[in-house]
Amino acid sequence: MITPNIHSITYSRARTAIWILLLFLPEISVSAATSAGAVQLLPANTEAGYIARLLINESPFPGERGWLSEEDTKETMLSILWVLHSRIKHIPAGYRQEQIAAVKSSDIIDVITAGGVKGQCDGFYRDAKGAFKAVDRVHKRINSLSQIANKGEPGKFARLLNYGQGLGSAYMKGGINEADRFAGITEVGRTRVTGRAYSWMADKDYYNPGGNFIKIPDDNNGSLGGTRFFTLKELKQ
Repeated sequence: MITPNIHSITYSRARTAIWILLLFLPEISVSAATSAGAVQLLPANTEAGYIARLLINESPFPGERGWLSEEDTKETMLSILWVLHSRIKHIPAGYRQEQIAAVKSSDIIDVITAGGVKGQCDGFYRDAKGAFKAVDRVHKRINSLSQIANKGEPGKFARLLNYGQGLGSAYMKGGINEADRFAGITEVGRTRVTGRAYSWMADKDYYNPGGNFIKIPDDNNGSLGGTRFFTLKELKQ
């Protein structure tokens, strides 16, 4: 049986000197930052804004652990969105959605918040009234990244924040335009797999969702932005 409670690891990213300095500045909200700046994040209480915050929070920015390049971080965001989508739309033969996503639902917000604060997506949850929320550290990081992005001419930070929001907005309007890089994987070593990624964790050997999850190896570009992606073992029919 597959382990139903799969924790994605939300990073407590180490910051560079500029990050440390910004932490001592008065905190501003993302909405205030975007009104006169280059970042265009939707409010956190909108579905598209909430999805964007998850994608951004799970992906590295310049100066953080796991950062390689702008393109690598964009691929990380896209691949995480594909995991969430696949947990809804691409349940492999022999599996139930609840085994993969810890919830039975066609709502991406339900998939993100399944299991509560320490559930499927660490720090993202629904409160007692059913509203979707994120813990304070998520909002603080988003605000800090936005402050950096809105200093001077728009650069990597602004492009990455807007890319995350673009994915969230496009998804809520109709899906994902970009291809799933893991969709065509059929074997890992000598193990037949389903293709597509169904979980992600920090890229450390001691993090593994267990059960029938199979680590996507480097040969298949299974590590992005300090994050390791996992597919599923193909079940015999």
